[in-house]
Amino acid sequence: MKEEQLLAYLKANCAGRKNIRTRAQLQRSLNLSKDQLTSMVHRMRCKGMPIAGGPGGYFYAQNAGELHATIRWLEKMVRTLLKSISGLAKAMESYGPMDSGGENSDGSGGDSR
Repeated sequence: MKEEQLLAYLKANCAGRKNIRTRAQLQRSLNLSKDQLTSMVHRMRCKGMPIAGGPGGYFYAQNAGELHATIRWLEKMVRTLLKSISGLAKAMESYGPMDSGGENSDGSGGDSR
């Protein structure tokens, strides 16, 4: 499914917070995987399309307040992730120097040849 189709669906069926759809509902309605839906919404938001949402799902924002609430929710997610990263970095200190036998920096593990 193309982003234009997702945008049209959201505008027609999910306009405003009162018409929020869960990710699972959108996946079923649009025949998308979780990863496909998440990637599409991310790309659309990066292009400036007003796709709002939160833990309950996604919707097409009808006003700046709905976008502002989404921005606040995303900022909270970032702060939470940064706390996790900080905690893991502290935990890593107890392991001493990193060896070369672990995962690659891309998380793929094993040999990088």
